[in-house]
Amino acid sequence: MNVFAINDYASGALQVMKQPLPPPPETGQVQLALRGTSINPIDQLIAKGYGAPLFNGRNRFPQVLGRDGVAEVLAIGRGVTDLKPGQRVLVAVSPKTGGTYAEVFNVPRRCVAPIADSLPDQVAAGLGYAGLTALQALDALGLSPGTSFGKRLCINGASGGVGSIALVLASRWGADITAVASRKNHAWLQTIADCQVIDYRDPEAVGSISSDLILNLASPAEEFDRCSDPLLAALRARSAKDQCYATTVTPILPYITSKGIVGGLVASGKTYLQRRLRLKFKGIDYHWVMFRENPEHLAFLADVFAESQSASPVGARSSLRDLPSSFSDPGRDSAPGKMVFLAED
Repeated sequence: MNVFAINDYASGALQVMKQPLPPPPETGQVQLALRGTSINPIDQLIAKGYGAPLFNGRNRFPQVLGRDGVAEVLAIGRGVTDLKPGQRVLVAVSPKTGGTYAEVFNVPRRCVAPIADSLPDQVAAGLGYAGLTALQALDALGLSPGTSFGKRLCINGASGGVGSIALVLASRWGADITAVASRKNHAWLQTIADCQVIDYRDPEAVGSISSDLILNLASPAEEFDRCSDPLLAALRARSAKDQCYATTVTPILPYITSKGIVGGLVASGKTYLQRRLRLKFKGIDYHWVMFRENPEHLAFLADVFAESQSASPVGARSSLRDLPSSFSDPGRDSAPGKMVFLAED
């Protein structure tokens, strides 16, 4: 069978390779046939060696990448009673669990959720990993279907995969949203959600944002230690109550890459606690958001985006055979939202 994998960290190039079919699924596993998938930035970092002590401690290659997808159940292991062969499922896996860039692969049951016929492959292909991250980020801000109405939320990096899904969800829940993104993506953002849009290159507009809740998905990682995030600076300058800041931009992978697992986690934990305590004195509840496998949340996403009124976060689609070239050149297919790759195209 074909898989998409890297052979080393020096080039980080995704290649088509041949591998034998996986063995039958073990207890608590399902065996899946891939129908579509997407690119998530975490894989492009892993391909360069980020987090290698944690994700590939024995330095084994080839390493199959891929964090999500839509797939068909081929077989189930012992103990799996709620799925059956032929079902379509949504898939989201952590880097420690395995990869989805393969024609056939095995994953734990916790990494999949069955999907309705009304959820097309094109949407499901890129929903899992980014969608769970978006849900977990909104939860860190205290936002849910019952708590979001009228809350003032700013999403920085709204036109990315996580940002566009978070935007669709928070808009459905009734939040008052300011979306920060490149100007070329403003029109698209307003087709998927009711929001005010601001160009991230406009410092005056960014400085005028008065949202109490900030979701930061886009600040460059190298800026973290310089505390140069203007949205966080704006929160610090205010004295409003119930302010909260959540970000997916953390130094965890760089620390683990340079210091090893133990040293990296210790350094990350120290940095996080210092930042959290310092901001707590300013009245800001501060959070780092990290992906977690969660079958209940995955099923929730599948149900929400199966509804006809849910806007699609997919900005472009292509054939699975185009995955390696797009992976190696992110600017090649410059589209907002998720770009998905379907086996049938």
